[in-house]
Amino acid sequence: MKKHTRKFREELKKRSLLAISGAFALVIALAWNDAIKHTVNSFVMKLGIPETAYMYKIIIALVITAVCIIGIFITSRYSIEYEK
Repeated sequence: MKKHTRKFREELKKRSLLAISGAFALVIALAWNDAIKHTVNSFVMKLGIPETAYMYKIIIALVITAVCIIGIFITSRYSIEYEK
């Protein structure tokens, strides 16, 4: 019984730390979201694209998607190296 209790506690600790890390990651992502939006906003304004244009939202979505894909690629490489 002690073995199961210890295993449960270890698993609970791992899952709790994962949840806390996920919460911090969400806060970081929201901060980056604002930073990226402001950067794209200034870039789009310099190009003279009106804010009400639907292309404006598409450009922001594409830039954020590209940044996120790069971030996922980089973190997955570190994850693979860590597992080895």
